[in-house]
Amino acid sequence: MAGRSKGRRRQRGAIDQLPNGALRVRVSAGLDPVTKQRHRLVEVVPPGPDAELEAERVRTRLLNEVDERRNPRTQATVEQLLEE
Repeated sequence: MAGRSKGRRRQRGAIDQLPNGALRVRVSAGLDPVTKQRHRLVEVVPPGPDAELEAERVRTRLLNEVDERRNPRTQATVEQLLEE
């Protein structure tokens, strides 16, 4: 396995800077069982002096929700669920 370092894992989730200076935190929560599309948890942290630190806290909280399965499992509407 050339090019890989031992013990190093890919970071889960992403933090993107928006044009207004705010930070968007995105974490994948797997596949939606109803719509079969990727389900993502997204939260925006307003700009400020501690925005990066707060964004990292939000990313950690969202990852914990996914790991503990406390996040919504679907983004389907009531109509979609009734059709199923």
